[in-house]
Amino acid sequence: MNKLLKIHKIFLYLYRYMRLLMYKSKQTKYDGKIIVYDTSLNSDNLGDEIINYYCNNIFKELGVQVERRLPTHTKPEMIDGVSATAPKVITGTNILSSKMESPILWDRVFENSVVDNIVLMGNGWESYSQNETMYTRKFYSKMLSKKFTHSVRDSYSQKKLKRMGVENVINTACPTTWNLTKEFCKQIPTKKGKKVITTITDYSKDMENDWYMLDILLSLYDEVYIWIQGEKDYEYLEKYHNLNKLRIVDRNLESYNQILGQENLDYVGTRLHAGIHALNYKHRTLIVSIDNRAREMGNDINLPIIERKNLKEELRDRLINPIKAEITIPIKNIELWKKQFKEASKDV
Repeated sequence: MNKLLKIHKIFLYLYRYMRLLMYKSKQTKYDGKIIVYDTSLNSDNLGDEIINYYCNNIFKELGVQVERRLPTHTKPEMIDGVSATAPKVITGTNILSSKMESPILWDRVFENSVVDNIVLMGNGWESYSQNETMYTRKFYSKMLSKKFTHSVRDSYSQKKLKRMGVENVINTACPTTWNLTKEFCKQIPTKKGKKVITTITDYSKDMENDWYMLDILLSLYDEVYIWIQGEKDYEYLEKYHNLNKLRIVDRNLESYNQILGQENLDYVGTRLHAGIHALNYKHRTLIVSIDNRAREMGNDINLPIIERKNLKEELRDRLINPIKAEITIPIKNIELWKKQFKEASKDV
């Protein structure tokens, strides 16, 4: 049975690869309207909602009209009328993969016209990986728009694409960070607040270090809130021995925003975009890095992070001492990416 399954996978891969090889990419046509692959639709992670909140604000700023939204977490129910020539912007998230024939974070349809003329907007790689498949190299070569400049969130993702021959790509950092200029960051407190809001991550459990983080927060802050960002975060949290000492924040973005409206509040937690959202609310923030996403953005733009494996050695000292938000977003690249949308009714 396993042998038959393996043979089936090989034939499916070859079939998809041959269809991709034979497909003739269309030239991008832009008239001020775009199709959006909305990474928040049908998502079980409210971090995607945070990302798309900022992306939607950017579309409004640019005067871009979103003609249609398609999900990435589930297959679109209807693809009729999706023009191959229309620019299709993928909003944020680490959706890029080294195996685009079976990506982990994109439940895509294999109708090539529906993914023709993709435009990247602050996307990143799903995880650290080595070699890309032949299908993946051909997919990015054919399906990424040749006329638009693509935006990725970190240098790692940019290097991966350039290695596959995609030259029209720049590192803009994540769209959630695009407001975090030096002038803005100077308004973020450096000294420890009296309260803190935290997060944990259901799909990346580390009870020893996660519980240590919560214990330290309870020992240093008068009030400790915890926001339930992921669908199964609370199920994981129920195993924590001091659960009754935490103030649970409901699993919706409105509830999180209400807490962020408070003063004298820090953010310390494993959820990357919850932390960046807190920075946008001018809160002292320390993001606990659990994977490539926060790590690479920390390297590129000096996002305030701490590695989870180093919590026991570093967390207490980091929190009792000043934390400066000295973030350095690539403003020129951000403006370059935005500029291409500002002249509507023009084939780009």
